[in-house]
Amino acid sequence: MNWERALLDVPVVVLLNWNGWRDTLECLDSLFAEGATPCRVLVCDNASRDESVPRIRTWAEQRFGTRFANLTRADVDGGARLEDSQQFALIENGGNLGFAAGNNVGIKLALRDPRCRYVWVLNNDTVVLPDALGQAVERMQADPSVGLCGSTLVYFDEPDKVQALGGASYSRWSGRSRHVGAFMPRSEVPQDSAACEARFSYVVGAAMLVSRAFLEQVGLMREDYFLYYEEIDWATRGGGRFRLGYAPGSVVLHKEGASIGTAASGGSPLSLYFLYRNRLRFSWRFHRPFVASVVYFSLLDVARLAVRRRWPQVGAALRGILQLSRPPAPAPARP
Repeated sequence: MNWERALLDVPVVVLLNWNGWRDTLECLDSLFAEGATPCRVLVCDNASRDESVPRIRTWAEQRFGTRFANLTRADVDGGARLEDSQQFALIENGGNLGFAAGNNVGIKLALRDPRCRYVWVLNNDTVVLPDALGQAVERMQADPSVGLCGSTLVYFDEPDKVQALGGASYSRWSGRSRHVGAFMPRSEVPQDSAACEARFSYVVGAAMLVSRAFLEQVGLMREDYFLYYEEIDWATRGGGRFRLGYAPGSVVLHKEGASIGTAASGGSPLSLYFLYRNRLRFSWRFHRPFVASVVYFSLLDVARLAVRRRWPQVGAALRGILQLSRPPAPAPARP
């Protein structure tokens, strides 16, 4: 096959890996399965401490040969571009940059090719159906006003149960979010995307198809969150210029059985620190009159953790809330 011709205008998939090569390789196998939508894939590794880099590199060399590129973040920052025939790249970020910054490295590289019209930011702990990417692209092509498009996320271990119908709703009062369609049977997924889109505050970050126009006008993901709230920040910054879309036929199996770090589950201290820090950080940026209310609901969560004697989680959540006193960073520049 003439890959130079095959890669014309194909979407670019950006995957972030951190100590998760097994999940990443399973995701990659699904992206390149027989009948899957043609794509170029960029895996960004956040300085994994396991065997991720050599494992992914070996997989890519065996599968793609000369159509594989191995780059560093310094290469990307220095203006590196992929050759037209290269279908897969492994980018070594050189440090744990967090979700947004880690993915932004790949997005920057993707946009160096003027033929790239769409970038699919996809979690590495997913497995996609063959037409998942194609269905999302079709939804965005049908309505150029859509800047971010979500997929039907279902639980990997329970594929008949929905995790989210593309997006989630957000409460300014509590700072909490709720996935649209959570836990509904997959057989009941509505095909009317407009009804779901009307409830969106943002597209769930496990599978976000973003248009080049959105990236050029709104910019990259804001990097100072590190973990959580990047996707709602992105959607909010694009509000008024771009709509949020949903492709019901784009089905992605997600291994994350529930949202990480919620107060209900206890969560790890580190995840709770970022959850509460960023909940207040986002509220301060976009809904400042509601900050006191968000603090109140956050402290209620901390009280519940204290009742359960989850003292490390209590301390981490309080440290996150106290970070509100530190000024947040400005939005990143357009790529």
